Amino acid sequence: MATERISLDEIYANDKCEGSVFRAVKMMSEEARFINEQANMGFIELSKKPTTIAMSKFKAEKLECTENTSNDELETLEEYEETE
Repeated sequence: MATERISLDEIYANDKCEGSVFRAVKMMSEEARFINEQANMGFIELSKKPTTIAMSKFKAEKLECTENTSNDELETLEEYEETE
């Protein structure tokens, strides 16, 4: 049974995810993926599951919401704006 829980009130109060449940889940899942990759490469040794660590970091407000935009997407956006 999981001992780490995050309430909706905690998500709504978090300024970094702007109260969005979807952003909160995205932030935690990206962090958990990163932690898991680091563990698989041997850089870190885990004492807890990656998702539990990511949830703890979210609760401590140590995660940032990042928007990844590739160069292809930027070029497409610029092309779109030029046609308007």
